[in-house]
Amino acid sequence: MSARITEQQRQALKMAASWFATLCAGDATSQQHARWQQWHQQHEVHRWAWQRVESLQSQLQKMPEDIGYRALNQAHLHAQQTRRRVLKSMLLLLGVGGSWQLWRSPTAVGLRADYHTTTGETLRLTLQDGSTLMLNTASAVQVSYSNSQRLIRLMQGEIAITTAPDAQARPFLVATGQGMLRALGTEFSVRQWEEMSGLAVQQHAVEVTLNDRPSEPYRVDQGQMLRFSQHHFEPVKPLNDTSFSWTQGVLSVSNRRLAEVLDEVGRYRPGRLDCADDAADLRVSGTWPLQDTDRLLAVLAQTLPIQIHTFSRYWVRVSKKNK
Repeated sequence: MSARITEQQRQALKMAASWFATLCAGDATSQQHARWQQWHQQHEVHRWAWQRVESLQSQLQKMPEDIGYRALNQAHLHAQQTRRRVLKSMLLLLGVGGSWQLWRSPTAVGLRADYHTTTGETLRLTLQDGSTLMLNTASAVQVSYSNSQRLIRLMQGEIAITTAPDAQARPFLVATGQGMLRALGTEFSVRQWEEMSGLAVQQHAVEVTLNDRPSEPYRVDQGQMLRFSQHHFEPVKPLNDTSFSWTQGVLSVSNRRLAEVLDEVGRYRPGRLDCADDAADLRVSGTWPLQDTDRLLAVLAQTLPIQIHTFSRYWVRVSKKNK
């Protein structure tokens, strides 16, 4: 690859490689194929990049199709590993680098998702079986319904689900980067962190299987929440006020540390929202609308001994008020 390519061409090559990895994994949806077609037709440089990717296809190992693993966890891992392997190999051959960062970038995730939200946005959907799916801020999912299962892949962010009875008795599953969740007639939420997943169960129960321990399912019952990695479960805790309040468009907390509250608020606004150490342990209780986080911060400043330092629209710092 010539070092003389423009930055626009470089970015187009990266995105073309991302699309190639998605389409080669064997589990791309019709919506993803349509979005690829839209991307391909959008600009001449996109078509140029795709031609370069196609010309390198013969240099890669042939990627296996979805061979229908019996274990759903293994199928999920297989698809994920296939995409990552293809993307890294393709970018290496193209000489443009940045494979893992690109794969996880919000732009690439949004393109690969069936549904996604931007920062500060939420989205409520009714799925084909009557189940409801709600996406929290900056979230992305893939939805895959077949004759044998109903599968949601949480790619980033947080979702809340209320399952509907299914005439075909298909299991309702949610796949995260760390495991597979099976709904047992329930209402629950799932959150994806960098190396962890979180589950909160509002009604009935959910069975969780870790990627590294597929033969050891763990049941989480109504009123419980927990975090887990692909290796282990953290201790179960009772639900807190924040677990589902976002589905009503509000942030509700009870006796929480200010630092934790600001972490939540920061999810709904662009840029940085920092909490100084001197204010981190102040206790906070209340319920506030999430639509206007500037107003939320102003209300906190009226009720707590804190001051808000606004350096720019994208950098705000909260510290303890000087006496």
